[in-house]
Amino acid sequence: MTQVSRIPLRKEIEKRVYEVLLESIVSAKTKQQIQQLIDDLLSPTERLMLAKRLSIALLLLKKYDQRTVARWLKVSSTTVNKISLVLQKGTGGYQKVISLILMKEQLKEYLEKIDDTIANILPPPVGRDWSHWRRKRWEAKIQSRKPF
Repeated sequence: MTQVSRIPLRKEIEKRVYEVLLESIVSAKTKQQIQQLIDDLLSPTERLMLAKRLSIALLLLKKYDQRTVARWLKVSSTTVNKISLVLQKGTGGYQKVISLILMKEQLKEYLEKIDDTIANILPPPVGRDWSHWRRKRWEAKIQSRKPF
């Protein structure tokens, strides 16, 4: 497990080290650059831990109950409770980031509704029957909506 030195840093050095971390994250412009930074910066265990925390917050903000979240993500109820507490009393960091994710999901759902409406008006692609085509579209839609 990753450990921090027991010898504390001076406050101004600790502050500067943290600023370097934040500047490094902000300077990564593309998803690929962010991925490379995270891969170099964090161990596989640390990456999974942070991903699970964000996923817990996302599911809680989507109104899933805590037991379900704990079961799906294979985390303790204590971990889910801690994230829930941060959502209630934290600085709003989770909410700001997750609200962007949720807006993208809502846009995707809206575009899917438009696509469904058009698909119900227009005939299926050449060589396919309506029932087969609609069943495949329905199965793909169900698969894409599974949270995990």
